[in-house]
Amino acid sequence: MWNVTLWMLIVCASACTAGSIFVPPYQCRMWRIDSMELNRRRRMVDVLQSNARPFGADPMSDEVSTGAE
Repeated sequence: MWNVTLWMLIVCASACTAGSIFVPPYQCRMWRIDSMELNRRRRMVDVLQSNARPFGADPMSDEVSTGAE
């Protein structure tokens, strides 16, 4: 009985290995809409960082942080 179990384990492991090599994973592929949303988010973060005041700065000051400190 253990001989059949061992062969089933070998067959299943081989099939899973071959499947992972030849079948493209859908989790790793980024769809067009996801790419657009990621670019929008990156742009929003860039804009917020370029227009943000340094922590603890005077709220009435007109200085804008450039982020290159």
